[in-house]
Amino acid sequence: MKIVKKSIVIFLSLTIALLTTVTGLMPVSAQSSSNIGLCAHCFTAYWEGWSYVWGAASYGAVDCSGLIWSYNGVGGIRTDMLAASSEWGYVYNGIPNIHGLGLHHPGHVGVYVGSGMAIDAQSPSLGIGYHNAYSASWVEWFKIAGVSYPYQGWVLLNGESFYYENGQYLSDTSRTLDGVTYTFNSAGVSDIAPPASAYEDTDYSAPVQEQPYYYEEPVYYYEDNNNYYVEESSEEESYYYEEPSREPEVQPSVVEETSVQEVSKEESKEESKEESKEESKQESKKEESKEESKKEESKAEEPVVEAVDEVVELIAEYGYKDDAESKTVSSIQTRLYELGYIHEKASGSYDDPTVNAVMLFQSKNDLEISGIVDSKTYRVLKSNDAQSNFSILSNGTFDEAGKIPVQSLQTRLTELEYYYDDITGFYSELTASAVRQFQKDNKIKSTGIADVDTQLRIFSSKAKKNPNAGSAVYGTSGSVITKMQKRLIELRYLSGIVSEKFDDPTLEAVHAFQNASGFEESDMMTAEQLELLYSDKAVKSPDYSVLKYGYAGDDVAQLQSRLAALNYYDGKTSGVYSNTLVEAVEKFQSDNNIDVTGNVDEQTLDLIKTEAQRETAHIGETIVLKTAAISDEALAGIADSKSVEIDVDTPDENSPIKDTITLSAVLVAASALVIVFTKGLKRNAKKTKI
Repeated sequence: MKIVKKSIVIFLSLTIALLTTVTGLMPVSAQSSSNIGLCAHCFTAYWEGWSYVWGAASYGAVDCSGLIWSYNGVGGIRTDMLAASSEWGYVYNGIPNIHGLGLHHPGHVGVYVGSGMAIDAQSPSLGIGYHNAYSASWVEWFKIAGVSYPYQGWVLLNGESFYYENGQYLSDTSRTLDGVTYTFNSAGVSDIAPPASAYEDTDYSAPVQEQPYYYEEPVYYYEDNNNYYVEESSEEESYYYEEPSREPEVQPSVVEETSVQEVSKEESKEESKEESKEESKQESKKEESKEESKKEESKAEEPVVEAVDEVVELIAEYGYKDDAESKTVSSIQTRLYELGYIHEKASGSYDDPTVNAVMLFQSKNDLEISGIVDSKTYRVLKSNDAQSNFSILSNGTFDEAGKIPVQSLQTRLTELEYYYDDITGFYSELTASAVRQFQKDNKIKSTGIADVDTQLRIFSSKAKKNPNAGSAVYGTSGSVITKMQKRLIELRYLSGIVSEKFDDPTLEAVHAFQNASGFEESDMMTAEQLELLYSDKAVKSPDYSVLKYGYAGDDVAQLQSRLAALNYYDGKTSGVYSNTLVEAVEKFQSDNNIDVTGNVDEQTLDLIKTEAQRETAHIGETIVLKTAAISDEALAGIADSKSVEIDVDTPDENSPIKDTITLSAVLVAASALVIVFTKGLKRNAKKTKI
């Protein structure tokens, strides 16, 4: 049996070594359980698609804590890896540049693999996940017990080189090492790989010594529909675990100890000297000093009253519901919504999402995690010092499974009438534009980035709706701007294509419309002005008759047909003033000694009409002559051919002029054929009579 076990151990060791070599994850030479080795272990689990199995901690099948524990048994007791850590902090303050840190929120753990990314065993349906660490609801980061972390030197992960300095890898900076200058990007990756020998010299910190505990059967967290539960061990034995304090240790002072009494005596002597000086200078204040001294002495003699422990009362817990007289649950949910812990408005029912939100709030605010709102939790929740659950959102941020901060933001901005487009869960320029306008109206630095302060304002129950709701404001984007630009193009105030952004060309067109309509120039189209713009009473541009690039309409289609008849335009009759039409107009203007602008003003249009009429008349004369000849031949009985051909020299297959001329020619030819056919019938009739 022992031989079999040893064989299995050797086989697994060789397998892991082979996988490490194949995937290029080469932990540096260091302690047996390093942070880079842990990251490599997690990447292997992700790439190979390990299964999520509750309670499992073996190769190919793990749960959240099992993913960490399956790497050389690190992490300490699986039910509370955070407690076994020697160093930790809150994620909302930022995750240090350290690979292989643990991540924790109530009931769940994962691993930070650097560059802002994390890997965790999520659920039976999702398996092993790889995601943005800041997009998830992680509460704390911590150094995993039993894992050694680098202090100084190079490490290699996924074929990318990182350099640690003072315990963290460098990012957004440069260093000259051994005569070579290395630049590290925002993810900490070096632009140049160091010599292979550099990885061997990495200085690792000593492994963290775990607190003693007796451990046999672990208590596992398991997940069901994003709610976390605990299954207690069925064993009757009690296990001892000494939880380390999270408070920083106070280092003993190296200064020679001095008793409190001696310090007090020295201070008293100094005070007496000062008082004597004052008495010699100002006799009038002597009595006041004596009175004050008596008061101080009486205070010192008063007995010290010990603080009474706060009486903690239950406010709300799972199953509570509001009634006609109490709105306590709704009040709690509304405040959690304002702080970003839940994404829906108050329901008045203390349900599972509310429990989870309360637990996360308690964790972030250093309260006992119970999921129950007692008077202490309630007081912190309602205070101005309550920590929020918001993370910074900016262009490119998107929601992930179970996390909808962007969707929630877009929904709230829609309620406040700043956002008019689809709720996508993706932070696009349209979302940034809405945030930017909200910031401007609320006198916040207008960046378009939804930082924590901005989101606290947006989700506040006191947030006011857009004072310019329904208006189009310079610098914004969205469907409102798109609709406005299309109408400005129709009225010939704007040319070109729809940009979907209220930019400088659009502002120039808006000013022209406002002036033409009797409004004062402004960087905003009000709801009243937009209503006029979309109505039949909208004033056309004073230059409406001057056709130019970007315009569209029937007059543009007629222009295309006329230029086609003159052999200047060979495109389709689309009704859109395109670049091809611009070139045709410029050629016509050049040939006729007109200022070459590419735009069709009244002079150019009149000349085009005149030339097109002449060409049409010429073609008409040609058709008349040819059809007359055909008719004469038909009447003479000569036209006995099966088809009649009329050649009309026109340049464009799609030209309405050509179509009209061709139709006329066909009708004339058809008439000639009818005449021929009639003559034939008469001849046959005469022969029959004879």
